Amino acid sequence: MNPVDAALRVARRHGLPVDSPVVLRDLTNVLVQLAPAPVVARVPVTLARLRPPEWFAEELRLAQFLAAEGAPVAPSSDEVDPGPHEQDGFAITFWRWIEHDPARADPGAAGRSLRELHAALERYIGELPTCDRLAEIRSLLAVLQLDELLDFANRLEPLDGRPLHGDAHLANVLWSPEGPLWSDLENACRGPVEYDLACLRYRRLPEAEEAISAYGDHGDVDGVMPLLAVQLAAWTQLVAERSEEPAHHAEAQRRIERALAYAREM
Repeated sequence: MNPVDAALRVARRHGLPVDSPVVLRDLTNVLVQLAPAPVVARVPVTLARLRPPEWFAEELRLAQFLAAEGAPVAPSSDEVDPGPHEQDGFAITFWRWIEHDPARADPGAAGRSLRELHAALERYIGELPTCDRLAEIRSLLAVLQLDELLDFANRLEPLDGRPLHGDAHLANVLWSPEGPLWSDLENACRGPVEYDLACLRYRRLPEAEEAISAYGDHGDVDGVMPLLAVQLAAWTQLVAERSEEPAHHAEAQRRIERALAYAREM
């Protein structure tokens, strides 16, 4: 079961003229630009192991709500039924192609747009999980046999709050001609705004601190970092399992060690 082939089958079945497909990314999801159509196919391959297909339909509903609210998000496709479309065991969704140019990167604008996104999310009435996803993470850590991290996760308490992006780091921003657009809503959840800001801070990049400063008033970002660290350790290990890139395996190990450091402090 090849995710790219599955995406192309669905695209062609829906009449998209896919002559020159380009794989844009192959990590948690496989993203395929369906050129010359202004459409990107998104194929979940990692988190699909943890979540039911219905979740990806909820992600689309959320994206469509936010786009209708004028929020700074990457919209679903208006060229074709956005899905989700089942093909070869994958839940494939279609999104509008955005002219993304990293040269337009503006961390301050990203921070301000994240506050705009949070304001729009507060109006969403759909059901979202809590940001800790403790049942999901505990189950995954047990499968991965990361026993010390599982013990740590078992000591953590549920953390609820307002609707959030859930994975708000700068790699999930598309730098469009109109400004920053937030993509990848698959981890949308409920929690404190500090959780989204922790997603920015986790990678320890100077531009992330600029974005956090531009976001404005907030509480203790570092206080939610242990919870985020254990989640990222588990998720990144899943990515490494399906990758042959040494860098992915090294990053997974770094994230495991970072989460263990938090575990030993608490």
